[in-house]
Amino acid sequence: MTNYLKQTYNLSDPAIISAFEEMPLWSSSFGEVLLDTVSFKEKARILDIGCGTGYPLLELAQRFGAGSEIIGIDPWKASTNRLKAKARTMGVNNIRIINGVAEELPIENNYFDLIVSNNGLNNCSDQMKVLSECYRTLKTGGQLVFTVNLPGSMKEFYSIFRTTLKEQGLSGAIIKMEEHIKEKRKSVKENLSQVRRNHFTVKTIIQKSFYMRYLNGTALFNHHFIKLAFLESWVKIVPSGKRGKIFSLLEERLNNYSKSKGELRLTIPFVCIDCRKNI
Repeated sequence: MTNYLKQTYNLSDPAIISAFEEMPLWSSSFGEVLLDTVSFKEKARILDIGCGTGYPLLELAQRFGAGSEIIGIDPWKASTNRLKAKARTMGVNNIRIINGVAEELPIENNYFDLIVSNNGLNNCSDQMKVLSECYRTLKTGGQLVFTVNLPGSMKEFYSIFRTTLKEQGLSGAIIKMEEHIKEKRKSVKENLSQVRRNHFTVKTIIQKSFYMRYLNGTALFNHHFIKLAFLESWVKIVPSGKRGKIFSLLEERLNNYSKSKGELRLTIPFVCIDCRKNI
């Protein structure tokens, strides 16, 4: 048990990027709604914030056709190198990649017809600044579509995590856990407030959810995507000298919960917000 706590990842390792490609289960559930929401236009100029290894950027590039220009921005250079390799293999030539942050877009005013972000805005350091940059670089009447997962994400896991910390008298760790959730997952109301404060008009709000299902807690903690995307943040919540004990208890309780329920089913609620730059 807890061997997963010893595993680390070098995010510049091409092998890690290759494995990351095998994990569309997370991004695709959000991205399908996003792709159904974008409005088509000939010769469109499009930006994908947090383009990663290329989903949904490569889909947009192909669906909008060769006459359109699709720019992706992401600070994770290893992932964008993978994206470029995929584009070459697929023969997609209408893309341009920027390694940087969306808080400072190196793009002129009123450039884009469409800006998208598939669960990427919530991972930016300053979401308000990113939205301001989106407004600046969108054409009048341009569309902004983004998806984000909501505070109730994995509520089943966090409930058991919270109880475990409380029983061990780790009130400080509980505060850190709540701060972690709040930092990465804003409510629908908070997201809409930020959008409107940046002068966008909200056209459509689509709320959905999906499930990530596991046999038990052991399977959860040893799942590659969980270790890559979530585990490090969870571990940092717990004081270093107590991590082995806490995660052993947590794994055991998740396993008991799963046994009683027949599985460990984690709820992932999310929202897709469709906006326009005011005329």
